[in-house]
Amino acid sequence: MNLKKVGDRPAFRRLSLERNCLGALLAVIMAALYFTFISLVAFSPATLAAPVYAGSVISLGVVLGVALMVSGLVLTAIYVAYASLRIDPMVSSLGKEVQ
Repeated sequence: MNLKKVGDRPAFRRLSLERNCLGALLAVIMAALYFTFISLVAFSPATLAAPVYAGSVISLGVVLGVALMVSGLVLTAIYVAYASLRIDPMVSSLGKEVQ
């Protein structure tokens, strides 16, 4: 397989662009969530120490920390679903074109 021929195809460029844009978007979202959480830890620890509701033993920081971990799993699931539905068929199509 000639990699130069593959790289010159518009389908490969579109595939590469979509994959890179999706990865970058999801990475920026995760980074924004993470740095927001870390900023709260650094600059407003009292906010995170507050109980979720009156009389609760669970603090807001624990809830937000778990939400941050879950958001990472959700973003990963979005990437996997998008890759399975959109990117994998494009790879298969490109492979058939090249052969």
